[in-house]
Amino acid sequence: MKFDMDPSEANLVNSLVYVISAGASPVFGFLIDRTGKNIFWVLTGVTFTLGCHAILAFTFVNPFFPMITMGLAYSVLASALWPMVALIIPEYQLGTAYGLMQSIQNLGLAIVAQVAGSIVDAKGYLLLEVFNLAWLCVALIATVLLYLMDASKGGKLNLAAWKRKALAAAEPEKKPL
Repeated sequence: MKFDMDPSEANLVNSLVYVISAGASPVFGFLIDRTGKNIFWVLTGVTFTLGCHAILAFTFVNPFFPMITMGLAYSVLASALWPMVALIIPEYQLGTAYGLMQSIQNLGLAIVAQVAGSIVDAKGYLLLEVFNLAWLCVALIATVLLYLMDASKGGKLNLAAWKRKALAAAEPEKKPL
């Protein structure tokens, strides 16, 4: 065992990501609502998560630190990613868009859980972390591509909050549905 933890301590470390994320998400959501720059925050969350998995894979640093950091990174990622939908999808299609996102996320989590178990059983935890790092690199590339595509179309997703507010004030008022 790499970190030489008893099962109760290992369970605590594993749960930290979700406990920290549950508490930090509203705080980061408030911060991101005030600052804007959603793609920047998504990039930050992915980068920190990548670093945490690299630490878990290739060092013997106590796993409490990377797992707490990963919980914060997950909070930043969720708080920045989900609101972007409302910036690009018409209001009358938001339920469908969020439902589709949730469905894809749940399918991905289910598949990754199965694959992760198979990897650990066959090759161990190091290869599992390499698997996670590979997917995080894909996420990093996708985030950079999203930034470039968004920038080429005016940068709506990465605007500062004050710029979004100014643009919204300049638009004609929408009538409620």
